[in-house]
Amino acid sequence: EDAEEARQSLQAVLRADSYGGLGGAEVGVDRFAIMRSSEAPPERLLQSVGAATGGAIPELSRMPLDCAATSRNMRTMRLALDRFIEAGGDAAAAGFSDTVARTLRDSSRFRDIVEQSGFQLAYQPVVSLETGRLHHFEALARFSPDTSPAETIQLAEDLDMIQAFDLSVVRSIVRELEAQPRSTRIAANLSAHSLMIDGFLEEILGLVSDSRDLRRRLILEITETRKIQDLDRANSLIALLRKAGHIVCLDDFGAGAASLDYLRRLEVDFIKIDGRYIQSMTEGSRDALVVKHLVALCKELGVATIAEMVETASVARLAQELGVELGQGWIFSKPLDTPKWSPQSTPKPARGRVGAREIWI
Repeated sequence: EDAEEARQSLQAVLRADSYGGLGGAEVGVDRFAIMRSSEAPPERLLQSVGAATGGAIPELSRMPLDCAATSRNMRTMRLALDRFIEAGGDAAAAGFSDTVARTLRDSSRFRDIVEQSGFQLAYQPVVSLETGRLHHFEALARFSPDTSPAETIQLAEDLDMIQAFDLSVVRSIVRELEAQPRSTRIAANLSAHSLMIDGFLEEILGLVSDSRDLRRRLILEITETRKIQDLDRANSLIALLRKAGHIVCLDDFGAGAASLDYLRRLEVDFIKIDGRYIQSMTEGSRDALVVKHLVALCKELGVATIAEMVETASVARLAQELGVELGQGWIFSKPLDTPKWSPQSTPKPARGRVGAREIWI
């Protein structure tokens, strides 16, 4: 009862001290955030909170907001709060201002990456598991040597800047396709978050509006780190991409939010089976059983399959035996600086048990 009374008193204090009486939000255990006037003295808030909680001494951190860049500040504040909450007591000791400063630096750094095309693309072959022949390349973004691509792309999504980055990557791929033979096909990763933004689809289609041949050669892989909320709208957008001539692939199927509901409601040409299933599967294993039935279901639906992270000949052979059409991984090739690759000049069949179909690596 005492705790509840203190909580109500605290909420009243935060409401009274907040801008326009909007109140505060509890963003973590014993952590609250409010928006208040820059002219309001912090000492008043500290004293009021202490009185409301029976003498507790709070730690107060401030993040000044520049009204000239409201949307950027709001995105930055949201990400800084997330980092602050996740980091726990250490972040509280270091101070929220340090977290904010780091977030602002990251935001500025990524904005420069997008504006200056400050990234490189590496091209990893995707091959037929039956013949070993090249089907297409996947373009993989690379940043500085000491920066994880996954972390940087996650930052872009958190800051709602991923759509600008996706467009920049596609522009680079289109230029590469124009310089390559007409047989070259390259897959670009598109965030599902970008796809769902109004106007993004039109911008993507506009990049290759004059050439249906380029659209046929530009494969689009839909990636997602957050669950797609409106699958019907997502499917209608994918249908427009396919109608325009693009092959569409659903990336990392089986990981994160991607589920059978996606397969049921999103009409795509390929799904890429998450590498965690592929890497760990052995003959007769549960992972192999899941892959086997997933492939069978995809065939019934007219969807082709790609196995990623294929790193050994035995896994390549097993994936083929389970019905997977295409494979991608270091057993075939590491990512390359340019989209030029061919199978070994004198390929040798993978060793297999008697009666197994052979594949060329």
